Amino acid sequence: MSHTARRTPRIFISLIATALIATTVLVNPLPSSASSSAPNVSRSEVDETVDFATVEFADPWDFTNSKDLPIHKDLNYFKMTNASRSNGIWRATTESFSFIRLLQSWDNSGIPWGRDGALHEIDTGVYDRISFRMKTTLDQPRSGGRVIWYDCGQLRSECQGGTKFVSEPGWHTYDIPLVNDSGSYAVDWAGKIRGLSLMPSRLATDFELDWVRLYDSSTKTSAKVTPASTGDVYWDSDTDKSNNTASNPAWGLVEADVSGNTKFNAGAYPPGSYYFYSVDSSGKSAYSSALTIDARPRVVVLNPDDRGGRNYASKVRKDPWDFKQASDYNITPNASVNVANGLAVGNNTGPNFADTGVYLSLKDGKPIRTNKYHRVTMRVFLAGKFGLSGAPGGGMNARIIWHRADNGQYLSSDDIVVAPGWNVITIDLADFAPSELIEPYAAGFRWSGLAVDQFRIDPHEDSGVRTFKIDYVLLKADDKARKGKFKVSFRDKAFEPGSTAKIYVDNNRTGFDGTLVGTQAVKSGKNKFVLDRSIAGRGKKWIYIEVTDPSGTMSRSYSTGPVKL
Repeated sequence: MSHTARRTPRIFISLIATALIATTVLVNPLPSSASSSAPNVSRSEVDETVDFATVEFADPWDFTNSKDLPIHKDLNYFKMTNASRSNGIWRATTESFSFIRLLQSWDNSGIPWGRDGALHEIDTGVYDRISFRMKTTLDQPRSGGRVIWYDCGQLRSECQGGTKFVSEPGWHTYDIPLVNDSGSYAVDWAGKIRGLSLMPSRLATDFELDWVRLYDSSTKTSAKVTPASTGDVYWDSDTDKSNNTASNPAWGLVEADVSGNTKFNAGAYPPGSYYFYSVDSSGKSAYSSALTIDARPRVVVLNPDDRGGRNYASKVRKDPWDFKQASDYNITPNASVNVANGLAVGNNTGPNFADTGVYLSLKDGKPIRTNKYHRVTMRVFLAGKFGLSGAPGGGMNARIIWHRADNGQYLSSDDIVVAPGWNVITIDLADFAPSELIEPYAAGFRWSGLAVDQFRIDPHEDSGVRTFKIDYVLLKADDKARKGKFKVSFRDKAFEPGSTAKIYVDNNRTGFDGTLVGTQAVKSGKNKFVLDRSIAGRGKKWIYIEVTDPSGTMSRSYSTGPVKL
């Protein structure tokens, strides 16, 4: 297969899909007088629905984190300009049929890392609806937008499914059932999905995105709102009507259902407090009492993890690859590299600009034993813009190259797609089948049972000049118990006082069917639990933690790496 560096991203073909606008914002000024009564809300609290990004990343798609949707043209968004993110809002100007990619995978065209869809597949048996809060500047109503998905992760028509929605001017909450438009697309919302995209409109517009939720609607979490009068009912995230302007996304109209009942579908909304008021010809009512959407626990197992434990360079070389001195590397083919402020800083040079590498220094006579050391983490910076072509300005794919001491053979990993700016890449080289690790995909090659006496990092393959920086490279073994004990650590990113945790060990990372080894109260910040081999048993174990908050809502999460007991 040709190198990723010689491929160019594909742009969506015209797509058609269906959907529902759940909440809309009134843009015209509201009456200023007030009535004294307030709407009645049938419930004071509901639990947050299970949300994909919150579960997989312990980080919802609320655009407060740059990882939610990085601003890299032709990587995370296409046919858009003026992209930016601030105050939890993602903004851009679109052309027709522009789109953003919330989840993507290189699907056998590169080694997955980070938030790749191959590592974080969407289980369609759990997640069946998508909701989002979006504003457009369309000058005509009812323009078709689209939600698109891929069961292969790539932009190929045979992998593509989708549904349409009606995109309206102003702020709206869209709540869409994920049912494939079979007349337009090949793939139903079924099985495992590796790619998810959103097309705001088929027409050019400025748009803003406040949050996106891919959620499980099986738990009913609506609340009935009885109006204070015969007028419309609005929700609000605070109790200040004066800031309910057309530019503010944090309020909107509560739609009545087909029976005329006014219901607020809390399942489609993020956690928080919501208040309600009525508007009729006499003015605005007082606010109702709060409806609280209680955040589910957001469990993160900190240790053991996918970075692993003992580091080759620290243990064998007695000097980590931290680039505090030039002796951390030796040969730099087609590159000019210097050490500055704890970084290896360089750029590619001739004769072959697209074959730039940095050989890391090993201990003489102490090759890397791949059965033990197989977890690579590197922090690498790339200047410039994103591109995957073979022309100058492309080549945004890194590689790892190694030399076998037993037969003199050099092996090169498949592409590792990188983004402009800093990348922290963690890969378990032992986790790949013989046909997945090496490019071209040659059978029989694995990172196991080898003695490696040369180890090289290629930051990129740009055929033009591109500056790179390497902060550190780790090559680690699995986490391991010492004297039969291992300190597990975790945190709940949505911590509530009174929460409890159950700690389990499992022989694999699926099913949540392991053995309970401990229970303890949860505190804010890092929590610790000492895992004892005499209770957990010997062998390679995965950890998962269940946290239950005071309302009885439970969430659980596996560790990203195992521990050897």
